[in-house]
Amino acid sequence: MKIMVSACLTGENCKYNGGNNRNNKILRLLEGNQVIPVCPEQMGGLPTPRVPSEIRNGTVMAKDGRNVDSEFRTGAAKCLEIARHEQPDLVVLQSRSPSCGVKQRYDGTFSGTLIRGAGVTAQLLMENGFQAVDAEDLLVTDRLLLRKWAERDAKDLYRYASDPEVGLIAGWPPHSSVNESLDVIRNILNGAETYAVCLKTDGRAIGAIGLKLEESTGIAAGREDTCELGYWLGKPFWSRGIMTEAVREMIRHGFEDLGMRTIWCEYYEGNIRSRRVQEKCGFHYQKTIREADVPLLHEKRTVYVNSLNRAEYQERKDELSC
Repeated sequence: MKIMVSACLTGENCKYNGGNNRNNKILRLLEGNQVIPVCPEQMGGLPTPRVPSEIRNGTVMAKDGRNVDSEFRTGAAKCLEIARHEQPDLVVLQSRSPSCGVKQRYDGTFSGTLIRGAGVTAQLLMENGFQAVDAEDLLVTDRLLLRKWAERDAKDLYRYASDPEVGLIAGWPPHSSVNESLDVIRNILNGAETYAVCLKTDGRAIGAIGLKLEESTGIAAGREDTCELGYWLGKPFWSRGIMTEAVREMIRHGFEDLGMRTIWCEYYEGNIRSRRVQEKCGFHYQKTIREADVPLLHEKRTVYVNSLNRAEYQERKDELSC
């Protein structure tokens, strides 16, 4: 896989204060892949170190009052030129940066206040069809990349979600078209903690995994420190330990990054593969629900409910790590 990445994440000292944002998770992702490091601010002609900058009313301003919008946009244009030439499969950028932030940036008051919106370079790359993600929105294991879904994943989602053997056992009907898969990405796979399961070698979506947080109406509803885990995997990748690896990383993320107290998980009667994944990952039986509604299929099934709490995870942390 070819990855364009903010150079500061690789350990290059190009941050505004002369340091870097070296990120071991990102370095783990980059191993074995083709890496294209970029620093838009340096490429736009700004020195290192430099006065910090933020976007105010659409213009990039330095903290000392200087207008540095031209330099930022020059650097963004050069990054776009490189991206068009290299055609990276994934662009991983430093979160909250006025250049590289994908989802959030500071509001221009230099008060530490975050607002929704992208940095100059991230915005330009996304407007031109490149898949840009915040470094903070990636989870990485030995073999896998867990990242947010993008509309460009619709064809890959359809390829695997159209298989009746994948969806029916999990309680949802096979996808009937790429457009349906696109709609699912936009409206269902858009949760705050919902990820595409990808192999690190190509970054293509082969399954889905996620945590339903306090907004869930299911078994984990009503508590901020409790969530529900769900997942599925394309049939060509079954029996390779891939989903077990993904679930173990999601468990780590839930307890260590999100501060969860309990993670719940369930499977329908007959879904032996899902049961085995949960057993391997430390979940234990809590209860059986008979005649449970399966709303998307308009039928009833028996559901087995399992859980894992933080204390149990800590006791088995080494065993459950990826």
